[in-house]
Order: sequence, then C-alpha cells, then structure tokens
Amino acid sequence: MVKIIGLVLIAVYGLWFFTVKAPDVSIDDIQEQEISGETEVKLTQAQMHDTIKATAEKEGWLTTEFKTNTLIAEKTIQNNSTSVTITFSKSYFSISPENTDLKNAINSALNI
Repeated sequence: MVKIIGLVLIAVYGLWFFTVKAPDVSIDDIQEQEISGETEVKLTQAQMHDTIKATAEKEGWLTTEFKTNTLIAEKTIQNNSTSVTITFSKSYFSISPENTDLKNAINSALNI
C-alpha cells in the first residue's frame, strides 16, 4: 500500500512539474528525432505508443499517459528520481530532457 501511494505521489508530482513548473516550450521548439534508416518503419500512432511504453517499462521506467501523443516516464535509482517527457507521432519521437539510454533503447526497439 505504501509503495502504491509513493508511486501515485511521484506520478502526480511529475504531472504537476511538467505542466506548472516547466518553461513555456512549444512542440516546434522540441528537437525531433526523425525515424530513418535503410529499413523504413511503418507504424500507426498506437503501435508507436505501445512500442515506446513497452520499451520504457522494460528499461525500468514508470510511464504515465499524459496526452494521446505524450508519455511521462519516471525512474528512481536509489534516492535519485529522473523524469522525462516523450512526445511522439507515427514518424518521430523526442525525449525532453534528453536521456541517451532511453533514446537508444527506443531506437533499438524500432530497429533504427
């Protein structure tokens, strides 16, 4: 029960932090990572969502639905908590602030 309450508090704090405390940044300001490579990846937005969510959770991240094209991922190692926002569509995803390990894991899952 205590773990559930702790996870709920972390999720609520993450949502609050990214909606209230985050600087005003538009989607245009987020550096997008284009999905490219020799093999063209054809996914629906739902498939992209499921791939990103499954990969993040496999890597130990707790994901929270924020919008239809946005996930908030949180990870706690020892007493250090990290939160990122993952924005995506059928053709790209971006992670803000940048997290190389998560980005590489998602690229790998998408076979890029």
